[in-house]
Amino acid sequence: MSIYTFNKCQRRFKQLISSTPGLSRSRYLRLMAISAMEILGTIPLGTFYIVHNAKLGVDPWRGWAFTHKHYSVVHQVPASTWKNNPDSVLALEMFRWSLVLCAFAFFALFGFADEALRHYRRLYTSIASRVGNSTFKSSHAFVVHSSCGTVLYN
Repeated sequence: MSIYTFNKCQRRFKQLISSTPGLSRSRYLRLMAISAMEILGTIPLGTFYIVHNAKLGVDPWRGWAFTHKHYSVVHQVPASTWKNNPDSVLALEMFRWSLVLCAFAFFALFGFADEALRHYRRLYTSIASRVGNSTFKSSHAFVVHSSCGTVLYN
């Protein structure tokens, strides 16, 4: 039964890949990986924020006029002030570093794909040809910088 079910899933997967133009197996797996990371990251983090904010207390809603009052005002708070409040530190640092983590995760999944590497190579050759360097010639010369001066070795 397991082999039959696996084969059935494989047939459905191949049918999905072949019916969608531009979708390859690696691209599908990358999309599934980023979807899984989004689910596994959003649900626990969202639950944590809801519980954390509920423990701080809920303020009554006072209407749209109160909500939008001083909407364009940006308060500047010294770091010594907000770093003394553990709730502020947690909220600001989690938000700040979650963006960096998400950027690295996205680039790890999509920045090293074959298609992206081809684009990087085309960009490199385009820039190198405009500068005047040929990317196809190999030069064995190198330059050594030292306190005595610059020396060119061939």
